[in-house]
Amino acid sequence: MDTDYLVVTGYAFQTLAYALLSIVFFAQRKSSPFAIGLSFASALSSLAGAILALRSVTVVSSTSIIVVAEWARYLSWIVAFLVILRVLDGRRLAEKALYRYGLVLFSASFVALGLYGSARLGSRSVALMVSGGVLAGLFLISLAEQVFRNITSDSTSGLKYVCVAVFVLSGYDIVQYLYALSEGMINSNSVAARGYVYTLGAVPLALFARRNEFDPSADVARQATLYRSSFLATGIFILLWLIVDAYVQAGSASWSTVATIVIAAAVLVATGIFLVSASIRARARVFLTKAFFRYKYDYRREWLRFIATLSESGLENVPTTAVRAVAQIVNSPGGIVWVREHESKLYAPIGSWRCDIPSISPIRNDSELVRFLVDQKWVIDLEEKQRYPARYGSLELDPFFQENGDWWLIVPLFLGKRLFGFIWLRRPRLVRSLNFEDHDLLRTVGRHVGMHINQAESDKRLAESSQFGTYNRLTAFLMHDLNNLIAQQSLVVTNAERYRENPEFVDDAIATIANSVSRMRRLMEQLTRSFKTPERVRTDLNDALLDAVDRCSALRPEPVLVLDNTSTIVLADLERLTNVFEHLIRNAQDATPDTGRVEVSLQVSDGSARVSINDTGSGMSPEFIRERLFRPFDSTKGSHAMGIGVYQAREYARMLGGQLEVVSKVGQGTTFMVNLPVAS
Repeated sequence: MDTDYLVVTGYAFQTLAYALLSIVFFAQRKSSPFAIGLSFASALSSLAGAILALRSVTVVSSTSIIVVAEWARYLSWIVAFLVILRVLDGRRLAEKALYRYGLVLFSASFVALGLYGSARLGSRSVALMVSGGVLAGLFLISLAEQVFRNITSDSTSGLKYVCVAVFVLSGYDIVQYLYALSEGMINSNSVAARGYVYTLGAVPLALFARRNEFDPSADVARQATLYRSSFLATGIFILLWLIVDAYVQAGSASWSTVATIVIAAAVLVATGIFLVSASIRARARVFLTKAFFRYKYDYRREWLRFIATLSESGLENVPTTAVRAVAQIVNSPGGIVWVREHESKLYAPIGSWRCDIPSISPIRNDSELVRFLVDQKWVIDLEEKQRYPARYGSLELDPFFQENGDWWLIVPLFLGKRLFGFIWLRRPRLVRSLNFEDHDLLRTVGRHVGMHINQAESDKRLAESSQFGTYNRLTAFLMHDLNNLIAQQSLVVTNAERYRENPEFVDDAIATIANSVSRMRRLMEQLTRSFKTPERVRTDLNDALLDAVDRCSALRPEPVLVLDNTSTIVLADLERLTNVFEHLIRNAQDATPDTGRVEVSLQVSDGSARVSINDTGSGMSPEFIRERLFRPFDSTKGSHAMGIGVYQAREYARMLGGQLEVVSKVGQGTTFMVNLPVAS
């Protein structure tokens, strides 16, 4: 390939690239304080490229025109960087130092280098261009360094790309012209490659033009992983360059040196872009950290601490300890947990740790916050959202977050794919940036906390259901007792037709009614006490048995009571205990024909009293005793019965510290045994 053709093509690319950049920067003059200076410098770079292209085809032969064009280009970039530095450095310390010492040093160096160049190159104009290129390049690199030091490591302005371009182009000129001074001539291959190198230098300038936003306030500390990944990437670039260079050198000698220079410049540009590009570095950092480096957290220690914190809470303190368990991972000083109310469309706060719950409306399940958490399943970093809103799309949060700057993170709590709730975490004194490990860990503990809180809420609902069940069970017991009273009153009404003229019947009827009224009054007292523990006082077991047998004496077969005269004291409620015995005796009477026998007896031994109710009735099968006897609301007496008498008797015996046993054979009868501890 002809070298002259390479020269023309390279400078043509330079001319076109910088002409386009000049137009783009000029169009941005209203939105950026740097646009005019960069537009003018790009225009002169395009003009210098055009003059060099014309000289390569002998249209322009005067060296003075080239020198003037090159000097104008250098000065335009110096002015552009001085404008940028003035905006960044409010105190203008670097600018003052450059004016005070830089100009003096530049002038002295220019004179010395010019004299040396004239002697070595044999041409004053060429020496003027070479010495100007070296000194202007050094001056530009110094300015670019000051600019780079005054922009932040994660700034969105893109000025770092302008610095990369200047580092590459000025560095190339310095190396090219120093080589010319040492050799006594400008190398033709470096001249041929210069247009391509400058075209490559336009790439980072184009990146700046695309991201022309100025934000010098952002500041994120650089991490060791960044430097390790940068060195690794640079090593890979150099290795690739050596491989490509070996291939190029094996080709045509007429263009191999030019191609090698261009490849080296391409590697330099790519490395510079990598060093200053936050997005590229972030992707590389995540990949390299996951693949090669130790993790940020000691996950064993974090998980043990997390579980230990959760286990400290009782049923009422679960929300508080859940917030604390998540907050301590990222050193947050407090937070609030919001969950979706049971069978509701609203998320409401249920607990907090070290902060007050704000007086704001519940959050609807169709709000932008909820939709974002459901779609992205991502931790919302409010600091990051303020600096880089584009990362969160169209997410608009409640004005509360803008008015109150104490909040930092919103951690979602998922149950499977369902958003159960979320935790707001307060801003710590030292806010650190979150990486992929923080996000992964917070999302994982968020799922665990969601299950933990959901289990606690389910336990609460179960406890409430149990309380309602207790009330319903008590009501059923009372209804069962009322049903027995109704049976007594019905018997009086039935016999009244036959014995109303009998004075003894009238006396018995009045006594039965009086007894029923007394029992109903006691039942109403029990209903009023509802959830209170039944009274346990010293009660004579003989009195309870006598009363129960007396209540059942009107039915057949009439029960027989076998007692001695010794009092047997137990701790119980007399009326409740009497009702238990009455239920069992009536069940025995219902299962026994009128010609049969029902016997009630009491035995005391070793501090325990056993009441036995024995009948000669139909008996029960083992399957019936096991599967149906103690099941509430399961009765064999028809629809008028409640089916809870035996169940009530067993539960009350257990409440008193005793037990209820049953022995039965089909066709031979049944024996119920109530064992109760005797009071000392």
